[in-house]
Amino acid sequence: MLRLAAVFTITVLIFASYNSASALDGTQKAEIKNPRLLNSFGESVSQNVNTGQQVQISADVQNKQDATQPFVYIVQITDDRDVIYKITWFSASLNPQQSFSPAISWTPVWPGAYTAHIYVWDSIKDANAIAQQNQIKITVS
Repeated sequence: MLRLAAVFTITVLIFASYNSASALDGTQKAEIKNPRLLNSFGESVSQNVNTGQQVQISADVQNKQDATQPFVYIVQITDDRDVIYKITWFSASLNPQQSFSPAISWTPVWPGAYTAHIYVWDSIKDANAIAQQNQIKITVS
């Protein structure tokens, strides 16, 4: 009987550790890396831009799972007082372990210091973050 209890306990521990190690929760499902500004040709530009200069706010998004992940790429632009100037998004999906570099267009109107906050959620409706937020500072002259 003791041997049966030991086998049962070991089996439970193996399955419990397997499930927790293989399942990714919350912001571990995807990753946002390398936030950057691009011009209309996809070339990197400085974080110092001019009013009226169109830029693309881009980052590398990677699905860290072994399953397809629908997602929403969200960019929120705020000034140095945390006033929101723009918020926009689009949705897509990533295959297992796939990376993608989405971009959102922005044309600043006023000079100042801005921050582009980049979020990746599972959907607009459910609004569950699947990656840690990232950001890029932008100076507009």
